[in-house]
Amino acid sequence: MPRPHNKEDLLKAAQENYESLMSLIDGLSEKELNTPFDFSNQPSKKEAHWSRDKNVRDVLIHLYEWHQLLLDFPKTIKA
Repeated sequence: MPRPHNKEDLLKAAQENYESLMSLIDGLSEKELNTPFDFSNQPSKKEAHWSRDKNVRDVLIHLYEWHQLLLDFPKTIKA
């Protein structure tokens, strides 16, 4: 899909990507969702997120919280 150039295309792309993500997650088993990530043999991965996000669930909650911040941000700006 080409990069969105207007609001309608952006909303459509967002919906399609969300559905794709949900389909991917629904296809994972309970074991896959809870299997811990292991980056211990990759010393170049020093950033905080490599140790913070332990499994798929952690990544998804992190993504959710970022979305909440972005949705609430306009409400906190004073005009």
